[in-house]
Amino acid sequence: MVLSLILLMLPILFMVDYNRALNDRPPLFAIKTQVYKDGGTSIYLGIGYQVIDYNQVDGRKDLVFKSVFVSIGS
Repeated sequence: MVLSLILLMLPILFMVDYNRALNDRPPLFAIKTQVYKDGGTSIYLGIGYQVIDYNQVDGRKDLVFKSVFVSIGS
């Protein structure tokens, strides 16, 4: 029962963080694992996905959502 509830919640957590990434907002259910000294770029790790919140002083200021299961490009 508990395992099925956890498996049901995983896609919901994934979609909440994905929708937040689409709106350039940091994730709620991923853990911040790294912060770079380039202005504050942060890397978040969730179950099956990674979110990179770029905040470079002279560069990117966007948010990227990457799935661990799907690799696009090279």
